[in-house]
Amino acid sequence: MDRIVTFLLLLVSAILLIPGCIAEEQTVSEVVDEAIVTPAYNVTADVNTTELNMTLNQVAFVQLPENPTTGYSWNVTLSDGLTLLNETYVQDAAAEGMVGVGGVHEWYIEAIAVGNQTFDGIYKQPWEETVGNETTYSLAILVE
Repeated sequence: MDRIVTFLLLLVSAILLIPGCIAEEQTVSEVVDEAIVTPAYNVTADVNTTELNMTLNQVAFVQLPENPTTGYSWNVTLSDGLTLLNETYVQDAAAEGMVGVGGVHEWYIEAIAVGNQTFDGIYKQPWEETVGNETTYSLAILVE
């Protein structure tokens, strides 16, 4: 009887452990409006990506450095063939109570129309006039 109980315990343990051992690695995703979105592209300013080829309904994840504590922030515009799914600011890790810490601004954008599309941003203090020497970022997206 003890052998049967031991066998059953081992069998149940094996059944519970096996799926975790053979599961495939998951990709990083974001929950956007209660749907899980896995971006096809991850674009950051440090990789100097200025052009993407996308298909309809693909999502790009764009990250640009930002420090709103200085009053500077990204003002982004999208062409009509792109839609903004989500945007957020994520502060860099810092000691508690530390001020003036920068971070990254993140956008999830989806291609919703075929053609040449653009993601354009200007980094400035919103109350200041645009004079032409501001930091800008432009991403040309060909949606096929």
